Amino acid sequence: MAVTKIHRTSKMTLIIGVIISLAVMALFYLGGQVPAQEKIVADMSQPKFTDIVLYWAYTLLVITIAVLVIFALVSFLKQLKNAPKKAMSGLLVILALVALLVVTFLAGDGTLLNIPGYDGADNQPKTLKITDMWLFSSYVMLVLTFLAIIVLPLFKRKG
Repeated sequence: MAVTKIHRTSKMTLIIGVIISLAVMALFYLGGQVPAQEKIVADMSQPKFTDIVLYWAYTLLVITIAVLVIFALVSFLKQLKNAPKKAMSGLLVILALVALLVVTFLAGDGTLLNIPGYDGADNQPKTLKITDMWLFSSYVMLVLTFLAIIVLPLFKRKG
């Protein structure tokens, strides 16, 4: 019974998220352009509802990180109670992730960008290094995922 409830809840959450995402994308692509007198750069395309897309992406990111952290903590605490060695190996994965973020932050470039029409406060070395950190970390994790998909089946035991 609990599995059915979990399945139903996750299915509804997915459907609601997809519907909201489709509505936001429809607004972005079909909502038209900002009037010429309000454009930041006159000769560039500027969709009217860009802010909504960005806020929706931020919202999804925050929800994803919050759920990930909550489930990781609950899992860690359960494993710490039942199998402490296994829990510590999970902690090593988190430490490896932190190390990856530190290394990619240090590898990031803080050189200020020349962005036409932008006078905001986000064109700062620290913000640029954080952006590079997320991009580089994503690249590393993408490569590791592909390697896992290719390499792990080679080690699969035949039973």
